[in-house]
Amino acid sequence: MKELFEIYDGSAEAKKAKGKSKNLSGFHPLFTAAARRSIALDALKIWLLLGFVLGVVTGVAAGAGAVSVFLGLLIAAVIYFGFRDDVYKKVYGPEHDRGQLPLPEGMSWEEAVDRIRRGFANPDVEQVTDTADAMTFYSKKRGTYQLKNTADGLKMTILTKPSKSSKKEYLYAVFSSVLLSQVIAILYPEKISAEQVEEEKAAVRKLFGAHKMPLVIELAITAAFVAFAAYVLYTTLYSDSARSKGISDSYLNVFPSEATVGEVLDDFFADGKWDNYEQNGVTYVSYTGIGQNTQTGEKIVIGIYFKLNSDKTFGIDRMTWNGDTMNTLEQLGVISALNDSYRESHGLASSNALDSAFDELENALDDALADSSSSVSMAEPESETVSVAESTVYDEPEEYTQNQTESDSTGYEIHQNSLAEDIYISIGDYTSGNMTEEQKAEFRSYGENAFYSAWQDAMYSDVYRCWGRYGYLVAWEQFGDYLDFYEGIFGSERLKDYDSIYNNAPTGMETDDEAGYYVDEVLALAEKNNADMIFN
Repeated sequence: MKELFEIYDGSAEAKKAKGKSKNLSGFHPLFTAAARRSIALDALKIWLLLGFVLGVVTGVAAGAGAVSVFLGLLIAAVIYFGFRDDVYKKVYGPEHDRGQLPLPEGMSWEEAVDRIRRGFANPDVEQVTDTADAMTFYSKKRGTYQLKNTADGLKMTILTKPSKSSKKEYLYAVFSSVLLSQVIAILYPEKISAEQVEEEKAAVRKLFGAHKMPLVIELAITAAFVAFAAYVLYTTLYSDSARSKGISDSYLNVFPSEATVGEVLDDFFADGKWDNYEQNGVTYVSYTGIGQNTQTGEKIVIGIYFKLNSDKTFGIDRMTWNGDTMNTLEQLGVISALNDSYRESHGLASSNALDSAFDELENALDDALADSSSSVSMAEPESETVSVAESTVYDEPEEYTQNQTESDSTGYEIHQNSLAEDIYISIGDYTSGNMTEEQKAEFRSYGENAFYSAWQDAMYSDVYRCWGRYGYLVAWEQFGDYLDFYEGIFGSERLKDYDSIYNNAPTGMETDDEAGYYVDEVLALAEKNNADMIFN
């Protein structure tokens, strides 16, 4: 006699058989780990996919980046653990169509009852009774179940449930399925092994045990999970990193190298808030903080606007003071205050080359204001705001002015500055191959000591200028040109410290992030060697 029911245990063969029937109709599903996991995932796969996609899209839209994948997985996990019980109730319940489960061919009901009685063992069932066409299983903890011999085969039904809680209904559905599994294993041992039945029993006992905890504890666990999910969702969608498109966690060369942009700003301002918006296809990120006027004590709203470039770099686009756009000098003053405040509060020594630029600028302004014949005019740009993060304090001189001296004793200083200017001007001729042998001989005529000192001043000034105006990568390339220039005049013996920095750097650097560390090393060494700026 051909059997009209099949067993689904989560194996590859069972999945293949199920694939032919498109669903679990006609199958008796075991409550083994492989089977229940396969059933829950298959029943919820569309919802799991939608939840995952929703989480990823939401995270990406909020600028959360890689965290968006975690958010998608979290939503999928909530769906899986929240609705798998409903799946179990539907699939393992007695009303599930398992197909025809007849008695073995040639076996009478009385013989089946005798075999079941001798082979049946379940620690949760205290009593088994039988009639002419049914067997009843009694359990104080699990309820009462009946196996009936009908014209359509053996059917298991639930007669009573110890708890009326709808939340626990699926537990009794699963328990009835396990009782039926044991009956099948006794009558059809080739269908279900004894090991599989024992695995089902153990899983069901754990399932019931997990529901013994008091309702208050269950609610507390649920509340904790919801709070955690809400926290992850909030931090993903509304965190500083998300709202600032990652700028808050990044570094900017006008701020201390030890701190992120967000750390510097939050250290200075109160109630700092990030936001972002699109304008003409360009993404802008804003930071608004509350400061205080040290003279009047009034609160000041400072706005800092960053522009995101297509290559993922960014710079300060403009800054506002109570809604009014600052000019370049005012922006530099605010950035200087941010640097000083952070370094002071964290006990950091001044190491950023920008600090020296601020000192030079302040000295120049003091001299200019003291001289009644001079004035400084800083007009705001009409069409495009100058980016502080991409500009430099020193402008490239069109005509160099030598230091004025009061006596001949300072003649060496004048000579050094003049030679440094000549090197600065001639570097382009050397790199382009247009420098004549006569020009090289003239540089050699100064002697290597004088040339080295002037070369170092010119190199320090030019590398610093390139860093401030064009970025670290251009500054690094300019430093390489200065090394070539010096070696072409006097060789490389005197440059071993600078050559060491250059040789230790990786070849083929392509970004400012890669070049930044080594340019800072060059500038630090030049400062250590008492190199001077040649720009006035």
